[in-house]
Amino acid sequence: MSVRADLTRVAVVLCLALAACGSTEAVQGVAVPDTGGKADTFTADVTDDIPAPADADVDAAPDVAPADVAQVPCTAAQVAACDDKLDCTADSCIPGGVCAWKLKPAFCLIGGVCRADGDKKAGDACSVCAAATAPKTWSVAADGSACDDSDACTFNDVCKSSNCKGEVVQCDDKNPCTADVCTPKTGCSYPPVDGNPACDDGNACTSGDKCAVGLCAGVTADCDDKNPCTDDACNLATGCTHTDNTSPCSDGNGCTSGDTCTAGACVPGGPANCDDGNTCTLDSCQGTLGCYHLPTQSPCCIGQTSICDDGNPCTSDLCDPATSGCSHEPNSAVCSDGNACTGSDSCAGGSCKGVALSCNDNSPCTADACDPASGCIYTAVDGGACDDGNSCTTADACLGGKCVGQGECQCTPVFSPDASKLTAVDIGNGGKPGEGLDIDNNPATCAPDGSCSGGIDNALGALAGVVNAQLDKAVASGSVTLLVEYKDFKQGPISLALYQGKLDASNATCDVQTQSCAYDVSPSMMDLKKCTPLVSMPGTLAGNALVAGGPGTNFPFNIPIQAGVNLAVTIYGARLVGTVELSAGKVTTITGILGGAVPKDQLMSAIDALPDAGLPVPKDTLKAILDSAVTNDIDTNGDGVKDAASIGLKLKGIPATILGLTP
Repeated sequence: MSVRADLTRVAVVLCLALAACGSTEAVQGVAVPDTGGKADTFTADVTDDIPAPADADVDAAPDVAPADVAQVPCTAAQVAACDDKLDCTADSCIPGGVCAWKLKPAFCLIGGVCRADGDKKAGDACSVCAAATAPKTWSVAADGSACDDSDACTFNDVCKSSNCKGEVVQCDDKNPCTADVCTPKTGCSYPPVDGNPACDDGNACTSGDKCAVGLCAGVTADCDDKNPCTDDACNLATGCTHTDNTSPCSDGNGCTSGDTCTAGACVPGGPANCDDGNTCTLDSCQGTLGCYHLPTQSPCCIGQTSICDDGNPCTSDLCDPATSGCSHEPNSAVCSDGNACTGSDSCAGGSCKGVALSCNDNSPCTADACDPASGCIYTAVDGGACDDGNSCTTADACLGGKCVGQGECQCTPVFSPDASKLTAVDIGNGGKPGEGLDIDNNPATCAPDGSCSGGIDNALGALAGVVNAQLDKAVASGSVTLLVEYKDFKQGPISLALYQGKLDASNATCDVQTQSCAYDVSPSMMDLKKCTPLVSMPGTLAGNALVAGGPGTNFPFNIPIQAGVNLAVTIYGARLVGTVELSAGKVTTITGILGGAVPKDQLMSAIDALPDAGLPVPKDTLKAILDSAVTNDIDTNGDGVKDAASIGLKLKGIPATILGLTP
């Protein structure tokens, strides 16, 4: 080692160790670091293994090597040794084996880490790299500079006095049935409020509005004004309406007839005809009783029977009170000739005669005849050629008195482009708000006993712990695929359709739980002759609140109890109450509850229909468990007997496309 090189090394090391260099100075032709170990240019004789400081901010290399250092080009090893592994420095080796490092433009070197101009300090959005003015340390961002305080509950974040601050987000969804909450990590959320606070669903056709699962819903108003002379209806905005009609009516007076409705009231017609055609009665009328007939005191009568009655309805029997003599005059009264093969029977010439009936049913598959005692008879003729009127069938022939063809048409339905695939379908856990609906519209009752409140009915919620794990697997795997189609989806009256289906073959790799996939509907969910859905749910959309279905809507549903083993049941009076998120008029998410009732005897029959093998427990045991756990709480036919168990299904869905019917 040369003496000059040794002196250079010592000077540099001392300057670094003692922080004694107040400014950049040349030591034997080599620039040394400034105060604090920060150097504008740092060089070293690589043969003496002097490394660059890890946090050196290097600005400029020396123009020339020290005068007494031999001008020997750097070797490859020396050049490699000068690579400081920092992308923001330009590394070089000066002849003689001296390394130099120069900071590139538009970069900072802070704490030994390269930073691009404008980069922000982690955890401090208002400290930035200002390469042009302070490349060695963090600079304070100008007030008003955009920043991110990592708080989802603020927006329009800007720097002020070196702190990142934003305006507070107002998380008010204008829904009295949700709590407005903001969490710094996730932002606004609107969980359902506890209990059943009063609210207004904005629908004048409901009453008793209350919150359930974060939604405001009421019971359909009873608009019956008990007036037969008005047609009762309901307007969503104004409520019940009563429009005058002109229907036949009764004014309550038995002595009038032909009463009709006028201006909302029943107006009497003419007087009632109380003539019973019996000469032995005195015909009269009293308002509350109507027509009545008293016997007359006459030598021609015995009580209310004429002594001249010949028993022939086609004669008018006359009696002379003075002589008690009888006469019989033919009449034209309506009568019955006792022959079922005639019709329009009437009296003529003292006899009852009818017009022969035509028993031709215009069917080539029956032999037509008539029996005077029973009327027309149509005897099936099988095997004959015929036409069933269906262009989709072939080889039409008579069978059982009907024309039957071979084959069947499958209609080609046109589906709405707006649909959802349900990604979560779970039986609600008990009968509490958020787990079911008030199926019987009686806030004073709930089910199941001991696990319900707020009028919520979900008797089958007792099975949630047994069924939901398998149901979740079935929905995630696609073996249970439920689709919702939105028809005429707008504010006000709407229509939904529910289907069972499966993933279309063209979308075999689509993730059914996270992606918008294409599906096919099971033909069993369609009326293939009318090309209409079997489960159609009329309803309303008010803002984001959705209510659809109810009495008359019946939905077939498979409850999986084990892989490949399903209880096939029907949910009667199915009603959907939920919320939707809309974008460009289409549904992006749906969340809600589908409620209804399942007859308990149907559940038992569904268990009987299961295969004997593969069940977790024997059928009798399964039926015993169901019988003890589930109690009927809903009267589905209005006979006063509770014949079904309420059910609540919690649903969530994402966008989907329905292409057609499954092959």
